[in-house]
Amino acid sequence: MSWQLDRRRFLRGAAGPLLPLPFLNLMERKASGAAADGPPIRFMTLFKPNGVHPPSWSINGGTEFDFRMSPLMQPFAKHKQDLLILDNMGDFGFSSHANSTRRFLSGHHRNTKSASVDQLIASRIGKGTPHRSLELTTEGLFPNQIGCSYISYDSNGDPIPRESDPQLIFDRIFRSPMRNQAKRREMKSVLDRVSEDAKSLSRTAGAEDKQTLDQYLSVVRSTEKRIDNIAASSNDIPKATMERPLAPANLNEQVESMLDLISLALWTDSTRCVTYMLGNSNSRMIFDFLGVKEQHHYLSHFFRNFSRQNLDALLKISLWHMEKFDYLLTRMKSYRDHHGSLLDHSVVLYGSGMGHSDNHTATRIPIILAGQGGGLLKTGRYVRYDENQQLGRLHLALLKMFDADQDSFAYSTSPLPGLNGSDFTPYSEQPFESWVKQGDGTITVQGRLRLSDNLDEARIFLIDVQGQPSVRIDVAFRDFHDFNLAYHCGTAVKITGTVTEKNGQSVITKVHKLDSLFGKKPGSANG
Repeated sequence: MSWQLDRRRFLRGAAGPLLPLPFLNLMERKASGAAADGPPIRFMTLFKPNGVHPPSWSINGGTEFDFRMSPLMQPFAKHKQDLLILDNMGDFGFSSHANSTRRFLSGHHRNTKSASVDQLIASRIGKGTPHRSLELTTEGLFPNQIGCSYISYDSNGDPIPRESDPQLIFDRIFRSPMRNQAKRREMKSVLDRVSEDAKSLSRTAGAEDKQTLDQYLSVVRSTEKRIDNIAASSNDIPKATMERPLAPANLNEQVESMLDLISLALWTDSTRCVTYMLGNSNSRMIFDFLGVKEQHHYLSHFFRNFSRQNLDALLKISLWHMEKFDYLLTRMKSYRDHHGSLLDHSVVLYGSGMGHSDNHTATRIPIILAGQGGGLLKTGRYVRYDENQQLGRLHLALLKMFDADQDSFAYSTSPLPGLNGSDFTPYSEQPFESWVKQGDGTITVQGRLRLSDNLDEARIFLIDVQGQPSVRIDVAFRDFHDFNLAYHCGTAVKITGTVTEKNGQSVITKVHKLDSLFGKKPGSANG
């Protein structure tokens, strides 16, 4: 007898269908003349708030296939062959935190009247799934700049509400959506209620399907237990005596539970489009479980609030964000999907809406694509473009990838090249002369500007001059901000300023003028 299951098959309990299933071989069409079912391609985004410390994130040197991942990338370095690391993304000088969240999936901070790219993709791939898309977050609303709290926007450009409670998400996907805690406690495990149907299906399934089914049921059970533990750790305190906490009591458990649920939702085809914010832009969370005592936002301004202790704390938080990206990829790679893994049939966008976390510079924004996208992406590569690229070009390329009928997006009319291995123009530094001219208390120097990679002096900039010691720039915040030193990092500039000598090295203490040798000018936005 030939068995075949419908792709929308649920495990059933006494009350009817309860638990969606991942893809099993029994669901594949094998009848003569029937078209084979291809795996659906999923789209998932993971947003990292507050940018990065650029010297710890950026890859400098190397080629498309021969490159060394940076210190902040080490937590997910084992996934190198599943990654497409994009560089020189973003071309804007300064923007607010709210603009950076809008930019992440809407391409440009002024693109405020249309849907974000995830919602346009969801319109293409979400039809027929129980949930067209899921919009998730870790942190509550930031009322001072409400735009900091959203990355997904509807067709009118209005923010889409997010959900942050893993238990409610679990209920939406695997249980009836009851929000009453007492009722939830009365409910038996969803697995207990479908156990007979699961046993019947296991008797019918082949060896490979049995292995997939056993893995799936085990993951659902462990996710149930993890969520129940989170609920059990929440004390019943009279509301009148409560103050709103700065962060959840069990942040790491909450985030990993949410990543488990995201993977399960994608694996069971409950949805094909998910966005998840690891925090608001301008996040005020305190990561005390990492031994960090200051707010993330305060630490992200590492130039104006510099101390080695503060920088180390910021890097701890950033490394934790990278570890959660690794956690997600590891989960998705472990789930068998059709004749590959869930990650093989997904496009995962990881990144931020700004580069330099202190000056909010929208250049060299951290952007990584992970997964094969069913063959749509060519991974294991580092692609640094010759010119700074607007994020709208990336989003337009993603829309084309998912067959969206879109000729432009966020002021971009040509898709970003190179994602599938097609030709692109790689970065190559233009030739220039470097020199130093010093007068009475002033200096003019021409060379390549960069941030110091010495963590003990993270607020110091350097201008490299061929055949001579680098000229140090140690200035107050006003010069750092007004001349947007962070925007010009990695490029050739001519700077005139007040100079002093320290330990035999020229040190600029006040910038009078900055010119880009190749005409680069940062834009700006209020806030």
